Amino acid sequence: MKALRSETTRLRRSFNYPESDEDAVEEGMDEQDQELLLSHLSTHDTHSTNLYTHLLLLFPLAPLLLYIPLLVSPSTLLPSVAAICSLLASAYALYYLPLPPVRINIVDASGKPISSTKGKAAARGPDGRRAGNGNGSAEGRRPVPYISEETAEILAKYIIPLNAAVCAILCVCEVWQGRSWGEGVSVGGGYLPGLILAVVLWARRELRVVDLGELERLRVRGKGS
Repeated sequence: MKALRSETTRLRRSFNYPESDEDAVEEGMDEQDQELLLSHLSTHDTHSTNLYTHLLLLFPLAPLLLYIPLLVSPSTLLPSVAAICSLLASAYALYYLPLPPVRINIVDASGKPISSTKGKAAARGPDGRRAGNGNGSAEGRRPVPYISEETAEILAKYIIPLNAAVCAILCVCEVWQGRSWGEGVSVGGGYLPGLILAVVLWARRELRVVDLGELERLRVRGKGS
C-alpha cells in the first residue's frame, strides 16, 4: 500500500503544470510514461484489493464448520442458525458489496485543485473494470451469480442492517445468559458474529480501490492542449 501511495503521488506531481520549460523537461512525464504508470497503478491496486479481500474472507467463513456440531442440540440450534446466517451475510458484504472507489484530488503547481469535468468520474470496480455492467453496476459491485439484479439490489440495501440487527439480538442473548466475555467471543458465543461484522465493515473501508478517472481525464486534456 505504501508503494501505491508513493506512485500515486509521483503521478500527481507529473501532471502538475510546470512553471517553466526546464521544469517540464526535468519533472514531466511523456504520454507513454503516464499511460504506463496509470496502467501499473490500476493493476497493482486491483491485485492488492482482490488478494486482501480473499484472505479476509477466511475470517467470516472459517468458523462456519465449527458451528455445524451445534446444530444437533435443540438448545443451541436457533442461535447457531442465526450466527451462521450472520457470518454468511458478512462474507457476502465483504466480497460482493465493496464501497465506492476513493477519489484522487488533482492539484496544479501552486497547490490549487484543478477543476474537473462535469459529472462523476468513471469508477472502477474491484475487478479493475469500469462500473456499469450486469449485477455489479451499482457503485462497482461485483456481479452476483444465480440471482437476479433486482434481488442483488435488495440484498445490497438491506443485508448489512439486517445482519447488524441479528448480531445485536445475539449480543443481548449473550448478556442475558450471563456468560463470560471469553465464552461470548468463541464459537457458539453471541459476541462472535458482531465482532466479525465489525471487522468486515472496517475492511470494506480499507479495501476501497482508487478511482483513476480524474488522472485519466487530466492526461487526455493535457494531450489535447
